[in-house]
Amino acid sequence: MSLRSNLPMRRLAVNVIASVALATGLLVELAAQGSSADTLVFRQSILEAEDSRAVDPAGLAMLLAGIESPSAEIQQIAVRALGRLERSDLSDRIRPLVEADLPAVRVEAVNALGQSLQLDGDLSVHVTVLLARLNGETNAEVRGVVAETLGRLPYQDVQMVRRVELALARLTDAAEPSVRLGAVDGLETVARLQRDRAPLAVETIVRLRAAVGTSGSNDTDARMRRLALAALSVTGAADAATISVALDDSDSQVRRLAALALHTPGDLAGREALIARALADESPMVRLDALGAYGQHGRAMGCDPLVDAVEDVNPHIALRALDLLSEGCPAGVATAILVARIAGQLDDDGDWHRAAHALVTLASLDPTRAGVLLPRFIKHPVWQVRMYAARAAARVGDAGAVPLNTLAGDSNANVRGAALRGVMDLEGHAADHLLLKALGSDDYGLLRTVAGLLKGSPHRLVPTILLATLARLTETGRDTSRDSRVAILTRLRELGARRNAGVLRSYLEDSDPRVAAAAAEVLSDWTGRPVAARTTRLRTGVSPLLEDVIRLTGARVRMVNGAEFELKLYPEEAPATVERFSRLARNGYYAGLTFHRVVPNFVIQGGSPGANEFMGDGPYMRDELGLRPHVRGAVGISTRGRDTGDAQIFVNLVDNPRLDHNYTVFAQVTNGMDVVDTVLEGDMIEKVEIFEQ
Repeated sequence: MSLRSNLPMRRLAVNVIASVALATGLLVELAAQGSSADTLVFRQSILEAEDSRAVDPAGLAMLLAGIESPSAEIQQIAVRALGRLERSDLSDRIRPLVEADLPAVRVEAVNALGQSLQLDGDLSVHVTVLLARLNGETNAEVRGVVAETLGRLPYQDVQMVRRVELALARLTDAAEPSVRLGAVDGLETVARLQRDRAPLAVETIVRLRAAVGTSGSNDTDARMRRLALAALSVTGAADAATISVALDDSDSQVRRLAALALHTPGDLAGREALIARALADESPMVRLDALGAYGQHGRAMGCDPLVDAVEDVNPHIALRALDLLSEGCPAGVATAILVARIAGQLDDDGDWHRAAHALVTLASLDPTRAGVLLPRFIKHPVWQVRMYAARAAARVGDAGAVPLNTLAGDSNANVRGAALRGVMDLEGHAADHLLLKALGSDDYGLLRTVAGLLKGSPHRLVPTILLATLARLTETGRDTSRDSRVAILTRLRELGARRNAGVLRSYLEDSDPRVAAAAAEVLSDWTGRPVAARTTRLRTGVSPLLEDVIRLTGARVRMVNGAEFELKLYPEEAPATVERFSRLARNGYYAGLTFHRVVPNFVIQGGSPGANEFMGDGPYMRDELGLRPHVRGAVGISTRGRDTGDAQIFVNLVDNPRLDHNYTVFAQVTNGMDVVDTVLEGDMIEKVEIFEQ
């Protein structure tokens, strides 16, 4: 029988079962029966508990019953869900599963334990248990996850950090590839998070340098070398010999990280020669970071490499070179003429990127020439061109005042935001009337910008208008208004007064706890006594039907933006995210939106109706953090804090380990990564199609 066909009865049964789960053990018995239908009902109940963030006793009881289930499948899902709550008070309930019979359960339990301890809690007992597991575990995959988890715990004690670091260092030459990878992964996180508190030991550095020089063409070995080099770089321990070895690596990402290591400040023997090697690399990702290193350390050799790179066949390299030229070169006049020529090639239909970047650079090199070209850019039909015009106008001094005031009234909120920042730099609070006018916008990104720019404003009407704007945004009830509302409250704290307290008290019960907390801080400051928020966010709405989501296992997703690329979804690991993405895709939500954020050698991001970080589909979706790493081609959900996904997606252009365990991975590019590499700012998502098998 379909779960959908019997939905009312099923929900009633689930509610009854959940309310008495711990007392009767009925759910455990249900799973023990072993039928797929019963297991699906149990899993659906776990999904609903997780969607609610288990804020009620019945939801938490459901998850706790799940980890007691005789079904390994249920145990895995339940312990993963418990870890995602990031509650250290549940770590003692998770820890016993680290020694479960099946490796698959142990893997999830170890990862969940690490996630549960991210915000607070006493690490000592758990670290001791994990170190013992690291030595006693017989399964290589589990050992690798233990090592990686040990590296990412939020240590405060230097001795504990050192104990863990040395344990991981000893595993960098382990026989099993998964153990080596986990150990180096853990060390990369230790190096990144603990570099100020506990820099890597000499022994660890020696082992990581050796790891960079290992061979092996499979992806596990290549990832290990990448992580080892990243760990060395973040601590400034990537020496010339190690970088030289890495520049000869068969893996382009290792070579890219070698080029990135050349950015490191301080003395580095033979840096210029190493930069020259990286600039000649066949891979665009390597040349791109080599350009950055040249921009920092190679200027004494002249600007020829940057000028040459302006003509690179890869557009990202050409644009990066143009940006770097804005910092000036010995041959300044010749460079300015070249950049002016490129800026003058703007047309209404073709590629605007080179001309727009050139205009901003020209504004720094030769403001007069840039001022002559500005009118064409200000009137351009592509709003991104007008946004770059605003950035250029902000660099040309007083001559930019008129263009900036014109662009401050642009029809596009992103253009207005860029223009207002420039106007404030030139005119200060004499331009507050433009900011107050912009507070009438519905664009959350613009409103957040304006609230920031009003800092220090002497205008007496600012608090009144901010309060009216706050009320208007609150009335819409959209989760995605959070950032702009918090920004307004921050400004009210500075510019408002106790006489406004009565109006603000209702926000102590706002449905968004962040907004309520911000209101409490403002009122505490105004009144001179502690004021507490009085809200507990209870997520409402119907959870997706797991039966429908699971059908997407093996589905093929095609994203078309002129060319096309394909994704594989992970519905078993991120069911709520996959359901939201697939539903929006089928409803045409993404069609016509753009990739508004393109950061070469990092990510491309798209899916915002406002083409900015702050406008997306509401309500917020919860995170589904798991074991999937943010490797090249992994597809994630953009957030601005836990559980703030608004359906904006991003694709990793390179391995990004700092995103692991912080952003949901719900898909992977399986075909067309070369297309992803060529995406430029503003490229349109024509459509997203989903083909079920």
